[in-house]
Amino acid sequence: MASDTDLATALDALERGLAAEGDEQRRRREEHKAGKSDADLIEEGVFLSRALVVDERPALMGRVALTLGEDDDKSERLAGFAARPGAVVVVRGHDESGRVVEGVRGVVAQRRGRTLKVVFDEQPVARDGRIDLLLLDDEVTLQRLQKAVAEARHAEGRARTLLATVLGVRDPEPTAGAPLVMLDPALHEDQVRAAWHGVRAPDVALIHGPPGTGKTRVVVEVIRQCVGRGEKVLALCASNAAADHVALSLASADEKLALARVGNVARIDERLEKKTLSALTENHERRKLAKKLFDEAFQLLANARRRSDRGREAWRREREARVEAGKLFADARQLERQAAEEVLRKTQVVCGTLTGFGRELPRDQGFDTLVVDEASQALTPALLMALPRVGRVVLAGDHKQLPPTVLSRAAEAAGLARTAFDALAEREDAAGYGHMLRVQHRMNEAIMAFPSSRFYDGALVAHDTVRDWTLADLSLSPTTIVRPAQPLEWIDTAGAGYDEAQAEGSVSRHNDMEARLVTRVVRDLINAGLPAADIGVITPYAGQVALLSRRLTDALDAGLEVDSVDGFQGREKAAIVFSATRSNPEGDIGFLDDDRRLNVALTRAQRCFVGIGDSATLGGHATWGALFEDVIARGHYRSVFELGLDG
Repeated sequence: MASDTDLATALDALERGLAAEGDEQRRRREEHKAGKSDADLIEEGVFLSRALVVDERPALMGRVALTLGEDDDKSERLAGFAARPGAVVVVRGHDESGRVVEGVRGVVAQRRGRTLKVVFDEQPVARDGRIDLLLLDDEVTLQRLQKAVAEARHAEGRARTLLATVLGVRDPEPTAGAPLVMLDPALHEDQVRAAWHGVRAPDVALIHGPPGTGKTRVVVEVIRQCVGRGEKVLALCASNAAADHVALSLASADEKLALARVGNVARIDERLEKKTLSALTENHERRKLAKKLFDEAFQLLANARRRSDRGREAWRREREARVEAGKLFADARQLERQAAEEVLRKTQVVCGTLTGFGRELPRDQGFDTLVVDEASQALTPALLMALPRVGRVVLAGDHKQLPPTVLSRAAEAAGLARTAFDALAEREDAAGYGHMLRVQHRMNEAIMAFPSSRFYDGALVAHDTVRDWTLADLSLSPTTIVRPAQPLEWIDTAGAGYDEAQAEGSVSRHNDMEARLVTRVVRDLINAGLPAADIGVITPYAGQVALLSRRLTDALDAGLEVDSVDGFQGREKAAIVFSATRSNPEGDIGFLDDDRRLNVALTRAQRCFVGIGDSATLGGHATWGALFEDVIARGHYRSVFELGLDG
């Protein structure tokens, strides 16, 4: 049994890690402010200047949704803004004396073509129908994590037992119980074994799911099995994208399931609209009254803006209107919350994120089972937020892929980046309460081979349906660079002058020559007939993401996705083009030193992976060196010189 001292020591370490992370966030934010012009911030992709407000409407819980666009002659401005769905932004404006001030915070909900949808907690101030946005670290989430650790010190009963198990100071009990009759008949033996642990484990179960092995499908089976025996299930994830994926998979598997997707509407997939609290409470009397109050508030603000006053008088009238509107917003939020609580008490499964689910749930609402997908990407304090509400825990993830992002080295030293999933998966008795899935249904076998041997002890097996598939199966037109029948290749830029660069005052990197080659490869695929939406461009650096986004604006409009390695985790595309970016004589590879980034990048591809990078820079690292030996041995290596792409 865990002692009070053991628990206190573990919580102390988490507290130190979060404090260090907070210090680092504040330091970086001050750096962004210090001595940088708007042009510098725009170049870094963290500032969006004078975006047009093209639409404005209310969102659930008193929030306000703005859709932002741009002038025709400024088409690259929005594309270069690095804020992706889920990112936190703040309105930057000026006060009455002209000083720069930060205003309302919001969350990026959607990027579509040349528009950006942002949902704000309250009405932002837009001058002349335009708005400035600054990309931020999410300090609110950090505060919630710190609160979770503080409250965990007072855990009692079942919550204390689960806390001790998750923190590694109590041994998990092994799984026991009768075999299950699967609700999903298509699950194979490997997946059935993992589902059995998820349903039968008495306190904590692990489902280790390497890329493409059907982890989420097993998670869905576990949730449906638990509901079938009369349980209420809290299904949470580290990210909104993962929460949407679980909710959509559940809805597809069982249309009658009483499911609610909670959280900021800005972060919820449009396909789940009918499962959001906004939709589920649409006809509730309290919700209808709340709508009337919102209408009054928006009318107040609109009237204030339409007045012909100028200068200080205009500021005063608008400020007074905002105060009155704020009172109406507060009353409306309370009514919406009451309606939501009534609906949530009748649901069987609540889906959301670990750090955002609690805002809309009644504080006293409990659940029988907590299921966490992508648990290997969840900071342990985030997991602690849900423990007081549940009786048992199922963690699904893959600790061989990227961990949660931790900015501070001091926080890493305190163990903040090491997740509960990591610790539980690496125990000698892990097979007693968990199972690793081995059959993958995503990648051509040639793409799978290196990740399997390097990260999963050679245990992965490609399913017959994907083992040999390539782009050649899609009847594409002739290509000039990419070989459709070749599922994996690396284009080496060593010695060709593809040097990396770093913008003044920026910590990020970019590589202009490499971006040109990536652009050529992407256009080669599109010109051959592969839809842009089937292509993903991945690069480790935000600076390179911004550069590639500016170069490929038209392809982005057509569905191409360009994102960081971290941002692409959990997703897949028919073709992946990877830009390593780093190229320098010192062999400095920065955070590519974490070889899990390579694992993630490779395993996003289904039929084709094209890697572009400098082997002379990367090859000094053990895992990257092993990759180059592997691609050369298997005939997957080409140089820019042999392709005539060296200039």
